[in-house]
Amino acid sequence: MSDHYRFTARDWHGKKIQAEISAATRSEALEMLQRRNLVLLDLKKLNPVQVALKKRFWQALYKLGYRSYSSRDLMIFCRQLATMLQAGIGILHCLRILAAQKELASLQKQIEKAALDLERGASLASALQQSEQAFPPIMISMVEAGEASGQLEAIMEKTADHFEKQHDFAEKIRSATLYPVFIVLVSLVVIGIMVLFVLPQFAGIFHSMGMELPLHTRLLLAFAAIISRYRLLIPIILILIITGGLYLSKTEKGRRKIDRLRLHLPFFGKIYTQTSAARFARTMSALLGSGIGLHRALELTDQVIGNTILAGSLAKIGQALNQGESLAGAMQKEKYFPDLLTEMVRVGEETGAIEHTLNSTALYYEKEVAYVVERLSTILEPVLLLIVGFFIGLLVFSILTPMYQVYEMI
Repeated sequence: MSDHYRFTARDWHGKKIQAEISAATRSEALEMLQRRNLVLLDLKKLNPVQVALKKRFWQALYKLGYRSYSSRDLMIFCRQLATMLQAGIGILHCLRILAAQKELASLQKQIEKAALDLERGASLASALQQSEQAFPPIMISMVEAGEASGQLEAIMEKTADHFEKQHDFAEKIRSATLYPVFIVLVSLVVIGIMVLFVLPQFAGIFHSMGMELPLHTRLLLAFAAIISRYRLLIPIILILIITGGLYLSKTEKGRRKIDRLRLHLPFFGKIYTQTSAARFARTMSALLGSGIGLHRALELTDQVIGNTILAGSLAKIGQALNQGESLAGAMQKEKYFPDLLTEMVRVGEETGAIEHTLNSTALYYEKEVAYVVERLSTILEPVLLLIVGFFIGLLVFSILTPMYQVYEMI
């Protein structure tokens, strides 16, 4: 049973390092630090209960979807690791170099922990898996395949390509949706300021003059009064609704309902299905191209597909494969996989080039989704501007109408 220690040390460049290390005894921990040529400043044994609670905390955050790193960080890590391995640098030395890279600051702790586990004799895949904020299962499995085949450099290049394409696809979607979201947020802020601060001032003026206000102005002022009176309660209600929604999404029954709704939404359901098809094809292509077997590739894709309904379909496909069915034949029985994807898989199986056909299919769906989202964003921009202009115009009109009455009275 290994104990956990937190150490503070300096390397030969004077850089201060604070991290945790696992060792059977204090002497073993000291030896491991000495082998790294570190000048030890402090070494404390951690409470086992504290370590266990911390590990469970990070595991819970990981399950909730929290990541301290992005696909871009993983792409840079894999690309640089592949380059250094091709240059003949040892894996341990590679990890130490990568841990010092500023552009990989979000992965620094995980890389340092992996380097320490590697020193103790663990494989690279095992070392990466032991991190509190675990690396993605697909990456660990590809590293494991690379170590087993002796082609770690080539596999890391493939892994880097996978995360790069994943990052580029996400950036395209984010760029297309950024401006409409910005318009909505700014509009809500402007309308909120007018309702909470501007309208109450005019309401006091109008009531003090005993004016009979138009119906639309009275309705607007009544709405502003309700919002102003319950402005502390409204955020609490919103927080409760969001918290309840998040809790529901983490329960098995609630998650299945939400995931099913995503697949059946008008118009957006098709976009979501195509996005999932692209993720499936991209992941399967990367795994099969790394030498991972079809059954194992399906299991890993099950973990990264991001939808419990689709994950259940993948589990059924896995069972069908065990009974001797082809992948395309099993996929055809599941209604959530697009016909094009199934046919491309069939062609890949018949020609023996399933990795390449899946890669081509992923490219097609990624381009299609990016095009549809961009076109939707282009349509939404003027529509949102019109809606926002209407509400702001209504606010201004509701204020100006009584103001004209005031001028007439003067």
